[in-house]
Amino acid sequence: MTEIDFQTIVSRSPWFEGLPEEALGQLAAACVRRHLDAGECIYRQGFPTTEVYCITKGRVRVSLHSPNGQEFALIEREPEAWFGEPGLLNDEGRVLEASAIDAVELLVIPREVVLEIAELHPLMYKNLFHYNMQTLRNMHQLVGGILFYPLKARVAGRLLYLLEGHGQQTEEGFLLDIKVSQNDFARLALGSRQRVNKIFRDWSMRGLVETRNDFLLVPDPERLTEEISLFE
Repeated sequence: MTEIDFQTIVSRSPWFEGLPEEALGQLAAACVRRHLDAGECIYRQGFPTTEVYCITKGRVRVSLHSPNGQEFALIEREPEAWFGEPGLLNDEGRVLEASAIDAVELLVIPREVVLEIAELHPLMYKNLFHYNMQTLRNMHQLVGGILFYPLKARVAGRLLYLLEGHGQQTEEGFLLDIKVSQNDFARLALGSRQRVNKIFRDWSMRGLVETRNDFLLVPDPERLTEEISLFE
């Protein structure tokens, strides 16, 4: 990937929208590529922020870890998504943790370079404010789902959300074209693997979800939507 490619990616970032070409060029010049294997940690909870990231290949999971080691997967980021921005706004350790779901390629920019550009072009702070407001709104919806909906509804919602971005329509229904294990769904929906396994067994018996070579098939998403209820 050339520096010109870096600048193209940087220019498409909502963080840097409206910045002059010179500033975009400085950001692009500071970019480096980084490759990670599946499961490899990008940054850990509590560690200081030294970089921000853009995904150019693969998927990244951003999660929260409890003191006893329980993981709650908040969001999965995909190519051209930027992340790590909360550390631009304060000097405290990271609240969340990020890791590679599969083989990942990142575009990485040092924090100090981004802050230098922001000081010269305060528009970036406005962009980050709007970006964080949207992220916060999404988090409020997620927390509301955890507080008010039972586990079955949360798992159904997560599966339908994944189908929106990774569902391929076939003659049999909609096939999820990425592998997501029941452990993954337990982390995504904040439940135990045993309870998630029971939910999928029930759905399988009722024909709501099927398995095709380790990939999930949803014959009728409308029927699965009916599982999103405030009551068990």
